[in-house]
Amino acid sequence: MAENPCPSSVEDLVAAGDYATAAARAAEAGDLRRAIALLERIWRFAEAVPLAQRLGDAPLAIRLALDARHPEHARQIAEGIDATDVDQIERASDILARQGHAEMAALMLARAGRPVQAAALFQRAGGLLAAAKLLDEAGRFVEAGQLYEQAMRDTGPEASQAALAMGTLLGRLGRHHEAARALQIAARDFATQAPALRRLCVELLALDLPTAAQEIASRVHALDPSQPSSAAEIAALETSLPAATSVDEGAALPRRFRVLRALGAGSLGRVYSAEDLLLGRTVALKVLSAGAGAEGPERQAFARFLREAEASSRLQHPHIVRVYEARPEEGILVMELLPGGTLADRIAAEGALSPASVRRLALEVLAGLEAAHSHGIVHRDVKPANILFDGAGNAKLGDFGASHLLDFGQTQTGGLIGTLAYLSPEQITGGPIGAAADIYGLGATLFEALTGQPPFLGPDLTAQHLGEPCPSAAQRRPGLSPAHDLVLRRALEKSSEARFASAAAMAGAIAAWPVAAVLPPPPASDSAASATSQEIASLRLVGRTPRGQLFVVVDPRVRRLVLREELDQPLAPEAVAQVRALAAAGGPHVQRILALDPDLRAITFEAIEGEEICLRDLLPEQQRLLESCWPALAPLGLGPTPERRVLRTPNGPVVLVSPSYQPAKS
Repeated sequence: MAENPCPSSVEDLVAAGDYATAAARAAEAGDLRRAIALLERIWRFAEAVPLAQRLGDAPLAIRLALDARHPEHARQIAEGIDATDVDQIERASDILARQGHAEMAALMLARAGRPVQAAALFQRAGGLLAAAKLLDEAGRFVEAGQLYEQAMRDTGPEASQAALAMGTLLGRLGRHHEAARALQIAARDFATQAPALRRLCVELLALDLPTAAQEIASRVHALDPSQPSSAAEIAALETSLPAATSVDEGAALPRRFRVLRALGAGSLGRVYSAEDLLLGRTVALKVLSAGAGAEGPERQAFARFLREAEASSRLQHPHIVRVYEARPEEGILVMELLPGGTLADRIAAEGALSPASVRRLALEVLAGLEAAHSHGIVHRDVKPANILFDGAGNAKLGDFGASHLLDFGQTQTGGLIGTLAYLSPEQITGGPIGAAADIYGLGATLFEALTGQPPFLGPDLTAQHLGEPCPSAAQRRPGLSPAHDLVLRRALEKSSEARFASAAAMAGAIAAWPVAAVLPPPPASDSAASATSQEIASLRLVGRTPRGQLFVVVDPRVRRLVLREELDQPLAPEAVAQVRALAAAGGPHVQRILALDPDLRAITFEAIEGEEICLRDLLPEQQRLLESCWPALAPLGLGPTPERRVLRTPNGPVVLVSPSYQPAKS
């Protein structure tokens, strides 16, 4: 029998090289994917597009349309995808972006409610303004502002649009001075002049410049007679939102801040925990109820506020509470938020603290005081309520509102500032005030931290501070060493000349305190004993490092895991410099160094949950996330070698800077 010269099966047609007929035969049989693959082999992409649409595979149809050089057809297919179909949206946008159509992909993601991903694609396509507006709408104000600034530097037509958007954003966040400057730039361009001038009315009124606002309103009305001639009416049309977010007790905060909760209050102001929407972080806000025009006691409170703003602007130290921004005209200080509470809180909750923890906080506070004194600043109100703890348990000195600047010879004026239980004799009598006043205040504070009570208990505190010698801390709490009493008595000398000559000198004496004083076991109900036992139980040896031992520590105050390397010898100067450089390099993809003890014998590292692997074991896209880290780490001996230690975490890879160790034997 003769063979059939006309192959009929798809396989036979492929073997004969007739891909077009084979594709048609596969399509007739319902094997659409086989048909598409065959058409792709002979570059008939346009004929494959309707087959992909019949399959319901819009991303595939988009790719085929792009391969056929029909971008408009690809756009039409993309616009037809249901915005709720997450899988197809993501696949299609990925195909569009990889084939050089990032803007089309971005529009697709934006329509599907993915503004952040869309913004990244717009930015890749050079659409800075479109990217910024999406981030602005998503509440990513920091990134939006950065892109607006970039767009403002361009010479194209988008520069004025970016200035208008930037001014509007800054105004919403309460940055009225900066907003007005951006809007003035936008008003120079005819295309954005009218909306920029209208918005400028809002900002000038917020700055309490009604005359200037009215002049701008007259210009707006002249350009468009349908607009109101009153600045207040224009501002009312521009925004229906109040200029500030109200909080309790009648205080008001710029809309840049979202109040989370009240942290504390006094007769003249409050402190809040708040979210800074501009910078994307949680902060502490000190809000004074008195303003610049206040009289009497409120005027003195405002003067203290200004002193704190001035002092804080000059002090940048790891053991001084950081002030991010001072806004005296609004009575606001934007400060670092410290979740560990105050020393006063700890003493109230736990009673007397362990000698080791008091030694540590004393050295840290003294390091901060030494920095303040070197800048000519006397704190003048050192007490437990003004010593705060961060999330890693580091002590920081805050509230410089009672400070004097560059006036070590000044006497106390305007009444007593500070709490009487911690005031030096010269502060009580109005004598010359210098660094020794802070030494006295810290001495009284440490006495209370070690014993649970301040040194003098009254009823006549003034007479006791002026004439009664410092009692023995060891008598109030048996088990404390003579070294504790020696330091406290010298710090609490009546004569300022008899005290330690400097904060550094006092730190040297405290560094000699025994770390583990032998204390008698207190009654079971003693909360201080419970806290001390918790601290000891929270210390677990992990292993031996090249220079000491590594522990996992759970701080009971903040319930946070940290790694603590206890060193055999104090760090040499070059090693200290490296530790500080590594601390500065910390970030979302670099393990943070949280603290270096003042005696240079312990380093605290961030503890991170994750799988420890080598850099070479990361996927290429994960390795790319670390590219920005290497310029800072490589000079410190932590370059991107294949064996570099990293952690794989749910939030991405993290480069480890804590030392390797030999596990402890069980």
